[in-house]
Amino acid sequence: MEIGVVLLIVFAVLMIIGVPIAVSLAFSAIVTVFVTDSFAITAIIHRMIGSTNSYTLLAIPFFILAAKLMNTGSITKRIFRAAAAWVGHIPGGLGHANIVASIIFSGMSGSAVADAGGLGQVEIQAMKDEGFDPEFSAAVTAASATVGPIIPPSVPMVVYGMMAEVSVGALFMGGFIPGLILGLATMILVYIIAKKRNYPKHAFSFREVVVSTKSAFLSLLTPVIIIGGIWGGIFSPTEAAVVAVGYSFILSVIVYRELTLKDVWKEMKQTAVDSAAILFIIAGAAAFSWLVAMTGVTNNLAQFLTSMTDSKVVILLILNITFLILGMFMEALSVLTITVPFLIPLMGAYNIDPIHLGVVIVLNLMIGLVTPPVGTSLFICAKQAKISIESMYRAILPFLVPLIIVLFLITYVEELVLFLPGLLG
Repeated sequence: MEIGVVLLIVFAVLMIIGVPIAVSLAFSAIVTVFVTDSFAITAIIHRMIGSTNSYTLLAIPFFILAAKLMNTGSITKRIFRAAAAWVGHIPGGLGHANIVASIIFSGMSGSAVADAGGLGQVEIQAMKDEGFDPEFSAAVTAASATVGPIIPPSVPMVVYGMMAEVSVGALFMGGFIPGLILGLATMILVYIIAKKRNYPKHAFSFREVVVSTKSAFLSLLTPVIIIGGIWGGIFSPTEAAVVAVGYSFILSVIVYRELTLKDVWKEMKQTAVDSAAILFIIAGAAAFSWLVAMTGVTNNLAQFLTSMTDSKVVILLILNITFLILGMFMEALSVLTITVPFLIPLMGAYNIDPIHLGVVIVLNLMIGLVTPPVGTSLFICAKQAKISIESMYRAILPFLVPLIIVLFLITYVEELVLFLPGLLG
């Protein structure tokens, strides 16, 4: 246990003084091994290198690149226009289009930040132009972006699946129904607020539905190809990421002719930087979590919790509260890489399905992205709407209600997550 104490103290000190999470994880493991002389340093290095040598993790840079290619071209604008034609006549107008477009885009990018940063810019400007309050426009955009990593594909689910050694494809399918429920719950709130504030709506136009759908048709095929391919067993999640890049490239460069090869190269270089940062975190977390496991901390924690309660309901409540708090202050992938090793013995002790828990945890962390004080999506949307972060904090509060209701719904009604994975075997 002495090794575990040294490890946690060094890690805590590094985090407090502001050392980046990836460096804190790796350096704390290395320092602990040197100070305690408990293991060979080569074991730590082996864990760090081995953790990134993963076929599953190849999905991350490809999904990131696919999202960048779609955001750079007019794919997001075409999707939003079609969504506005479909649901713009409902009270709340473009607020509903915002959510529907995010659901569609989530089937392409797998990232809440990509949704908020790319599609969100189009959505917020369109809503402001039609007379919606900038605070409301930003809040709807931030809330709808949480759907991104819930509906497949999902970068956080790739990381969870790798860390917990469970099927990424099953995780993707497990998030599909919760993602749709999340979108519906947010639309209900938008409807209520829109009626109260008398926000504008569009007159329904069948002609606009046909024209906009035709314009966006090839873009709308992207999530169908990705999800359908995984669902039908045609390709794996990693292969789906490659297909997403290829299809986005064809649309943006060849069909729509909006990107040049120079633009693509620029996005590829930025993707490499973003992917390297993620893999650095995973490498550091691998060393940290291995050392934690070797010291028996994870098993001791599981024994401590089982001695306190044998109720699965209570332990799920504790986990929800814990991950909601962690998501408020830490980046989602960092939380996953640090905590998943602690969860593995708990899942066995309380008979918790790892697919179910994975989707619940990811939703917790996505809610963290829109929860003050450090919600990344809040800062992105506030900047795009040109409002103060304090105004953004006030505007987002009502939207946390449906998000948390859906969180607890999928927590205690497991079949909402497990139905599709079970159906597909």
